[in-house]
Amino acid sequence: MQERLEALSSTLYAQVRDAGPTHGYDIEGHLRPKAHPANIATVYLGDVAQTLLKVMQGASTPVMNKKPSFDEQNWTVSCRAGDVTLTIESYSYWGFGLLTRCYANTITLEGPLSERARIVFDLVASLPHKPWEFSRRGKFSSKVSNTNDNQECWMAHIERARDDLSDLIETTLLAKGDCEDIEIARNALADDNAPAVLRALARIEAESIDVEVEDVSPDGMVLKIDDDAIPFVDLSSEEE
Repeated sequence: MQERLEALSSTLYAQVRDAGPTHGYDIEGHLRPKAHPANIATVYLGDVAQTLLKVMQGASTPVMNKKPSFDEQNWTVSCRAGDVTLTIESYSYWGFGLLTRCYANTITLEGPLSERARIVFDLVASLPHKPWEFSRRGKFSSKVSNTNDNQECWMAHIERARDDLSDLIETTLLAKGDCEDIEIARNALADDNAPAVLRALARIEAESIDVEVEDVSPDGMVLKIDDDAIPFVDLSSEEE
């Protein structure tokens, strides 16, 4: 399945399940929450895109590369987080876009493979549905991309992220020894909870750092000064 992983970029297709007027964009094309005063138009972002932007930690403000017109679910948005660039395209693949389940997102990630895989892993863990399961498999396969190939691509990214996290746990185990947090990290990985894995490993790292505390007198210290070593300078002047 690892042959599904590209060296430089990832392209995945996701079924949109829920969408509403949750966002808008300003005159410069920046994506904003619905209540932002600078909005000039509405965007139906959808559950997949909203979740993806949340798991992209430290992402720049998303920019609308293709603004919606009368169809508020037809758009393209992009942003960047560190070395990873994300582009999401929303479009209808069936039923003239009359229903939300007629819409799909094409997700394009460019950057280091390990970071791309981790983003996909976090996205799938955060969504309430499997994004590769389409409402109209036949229509999607005929118009956009083969659904079986798409599912294999999703699974390849998830597997890569799991392998990376598992390797990180084992490396920490070898370096720091077995402890309760190692078991916590393993259980978190079994639940596809990557942030909990990293928190457990961070606790192990923090506990292994030795902090040297210098002896300090509880009553403070008294500085002894030799009077003969201090020169006397008379800065006063007498008035005649």
